[in-house]
Amino acid sequence: MVQGEQFIMVTINTPDDLLRVLRERPEWKEAVRREILSEQLMNLPARFDQFVEEQQQFNEEQRQFNEEQRQTNEEQRQFNEEQRQFNDRVDGFIERTNQRFSRIEDDISNMRGEHARNTAIGEAVDIAEYMGFRMLRILSGDDLRELLRTSDTSGIATSELQSFRRADLVMEATDADGNIHYIAVEASNTADERDTRRAIRNAEFLSRFTGQPAHPAVASVRNDHRIRDIIDSGQVYWHALANRESRAE
Repeated sequence: MVQGEQFIMVTINTPDDLLRVLRERPEWKEAVRREILSEQLMNLPARFDQFVEEQQQFNEEQRQFNEEQRQTNEEQRQFNEEQRQFNDRVDGFIERTNQRFSRIEDDISNMRGEHARNTAIGEAVDIAEYMGFRMLRILSGDDLRELLRTSDTSGIATSELQSFRRADLVMEATDADGNIHYIAVEASNTADERDTRRAIRNAEFLSRFTGQPAHPAVASVRNDHRIRDIIDSGQVYWHALANRESRAE
């Protein structure tokens, strides 16, 4: 034995002997570890602790980001809801405005139609003369109702008969030889296919109910281009009404 040092004789015959010695001598265990393990492996625990700390920091930042994103999404949801409500109010306003304009347009159309009808009635004598006849009388609603009552209307829809009874203008007239004729006039500001169809139908009904020839006519300020051919062909006579709006200017 040397002074200041202690020599220990250790006999190692089995792995268990080695493990026992390493457990009893921690400094030997550390020396063996440094010998066996690389520097990277030696530093692994510290690096792992650093990784855990960084992961925790990342998780906290992610949590904060998620919270901010949740708030942003909530604000966006509220904005979308407010936008939807605003759009609903705008759509409602537009719909109500369109309905008002539609009613105004309908009122104006009805006024123009009524004006055209009144003007056509006032010019009934001229219409008959321009068509080559002399007007005898204008048939009233009661006259048309009586005509339907005393005529064979079988096979004719009720709606058609009601429309006929509401004809804008029906005249009884004579030709140059004194023969009786009837004239069915539909009046409107702008004559269209509906007007020509009703005029032709009413003329056919008059001929059927009276046994006398009848002639369709339209009275209007202007005509839809789709009825130009039927006017030009002479199937329906067109009586031009004066444009009240042009006169106002």
